[in-house]
Amino acid sequence: MALRTKVVSVAVVAAVGGALALTASPASASIAQGYVSGAGNTMNDWGDEGTLSASSHSHSNATALVQQILWAEGVKEQNGTAFDWSDIDGKYGPNTTYAVKQLQKMFNRDFGAGLTVDGKAGPKTLGFADVFLADWGDGTVSYAGDKHSVTFKRSGGKYLLKLNNSRGWKVASYNTLNVV
Repeated sequence: MALRTKVVSVAVVAAVGGALALTASPASASIAQGYVSGAGNTMNDWGDEGTLSASSHSHSNATALVQQILWAEGVKEQNGTAFDWSDIDGKYGPNTTYAVKQLQKMFNRDFGAGLTVDGKAGPKTLGFADVFLADWGDGTVSYAGDKHSVTFKRSGGKYLLKLNNSRGWKVASYNTLNVV
């Protein structure tokens, strides 16, 4: 079991317990807003997001955000190799679907997450992943994956991410794809 797994398993229990206490005032993000919301508590930020899949917002910066999580976790892609940074293209195709299934299986195996293994990055899968976010207090948020870390920004209530070959931060939009 990886070091993060051992250390974070305690945080997961604490976060689940804390989430129960926070249920009275849930965040209110939705796909209708057009972007991944960054206005809530960082460790309870993505559990209210919409579902991304091959048939829902499949070409978007929000999909690229999910793919960055897949890369950080080092899950396998269809050909049996690790999900590479070069696989981050913002397109939710068969490779991303396969890798999300691997992520869901890993979360179930390592943390008892109880996720449905369907290859869709919905509120339950993303809500579990946000346990691995750390807020650095200056708008910078890092995701601690099993293999890598990835940095995001939260600004104006929106998640921002760096995309392949981009010079600046891009909004994690459900309806826009800036990846070349």
